[in-house]
Amino acid sequence: MPLRFPRPRFSLLTLLLSVLLLGSLTTLWWNWQPWALEHTLRGHSDIVNTVVFSPDGRRIVTASNDLTARVWDVQTGAELAVLEGMYCGAFSPDGRRIVTAGDITARLWDAQTGAELAVLKGHSRSVYSAGFSPDGRRIVTTGEDFTARVWDSQRGAELAVLKGLSGYRVSAAFSFDGRQIVTSGADDTARVWDGQTGAELAVLKGHSGGAVLDVGFSPDGRRIVTASLDSTARVWGAQTGAELAVLRGHSGAVLSAGFSPDGRHIVTTGKDDTARVWDAQTGAELAVLKGHTDWVYSTAFSSDGRRVITASADNTARVWDAQTSAELAVLKGHTRALRSIAFSPDGRRIATASGDETARVWVYRRPEYAWGGKLV
Repeated sequence: MPLRFPRPRFSLLTLLLSVLLLGSLTTLWWNWQPWALEHTLRGHSDIVNTVVFSPDGRRIVTASNDLTARVWDVQTGAELAVLEGMYCGAFSPDGRRIVTAGDITARLWDAQTGAELAVLKGHSRSVYSAGFSPDGRRIVTTGEDFTARVWDSQRGAELAVLKGLSGYRVSAAFSFDGRQIVTSGADDTARVWDGQTGAELAVLKGHSGGAVLDVGFSPDGRRIVTASLDSTARVWGAQTGAELAVLRGHSGAVLSAGFSPDGRHIVTTGKDDTARVWDAQTGAELAVLKGHTDWVYSTAFSSDGRRVITASADNTARVWDAQTSAELAVLKGHTRALRSIAFSPDGRRIATASGDETARVWVYRRPEYAWGGKLV
């Protein structure tokens, strides 16, 4: 005899429960966000200006208008140390030291213990920025005394003074081989200096009607990008100082500009509530990242160059696909403007700093964990 199987029986209740379950799962999936808030870092009592990951991604340093910098454990969100600092905090390339700036000095700290290692004295007014050379052997600082200074990061000795800067809140960056430094200026120019001797090598002239707000080198050190109040960003030859491209498209001041890790693209942010992606060779505009409703202050690429994050005065950060320019996530929760943003070295976390006196850490979840499973 042929085998006979019982026919399935569906009751009205079974059908109703199936529809409700499917609808609930669909709603959960639809509302799922790939980036989840992991920690809120509380401790500062004023605007948090900067947030930076350590090279191994295990710690974060923040700097605030409350005149302190703070070191945090990324995994737990615990506060590890309180340092003196206001405008900035930065890790050395090996992650063992931190440099901060805020009063008329910069200070060097042990990143593990929080012990003060050296005080960099020489500026006559507040120090606005500080950063390590790629090999960690030198530090460059900029001050409201219209100078930048290069220091030995081991001894704290002053090695060179870069004189003639215009503007009292100037930014500076080393090239990736450490041989050059570029500084911004309030006189429509940026300047290139010898990273060892402090000799002026070139003046980058071309911007008009506004200060240069941000500067940076390409990964290969051959080009420089500048962002200006004149609504443009510009690309320059680092060796010759020649203007290579003008990035036109923003309808207001360009607040920041940076190269992708492979040097092929540039992302800019502006007062027109947008970020824009450009071809670094030709200057052609490739995409406009729209979604923010207020000034976009800063941006950063993930280390693999696949994603871009933006921080805005609309109290949100946004994550974008660097290839398609699609918006991937909106990070909500801060109650005041976001001042700084950073990817962790492995790209799994984002840190944000805000005027609401907090920093936040966000973690990426794969789609298969959308039903409430563990974070990856």
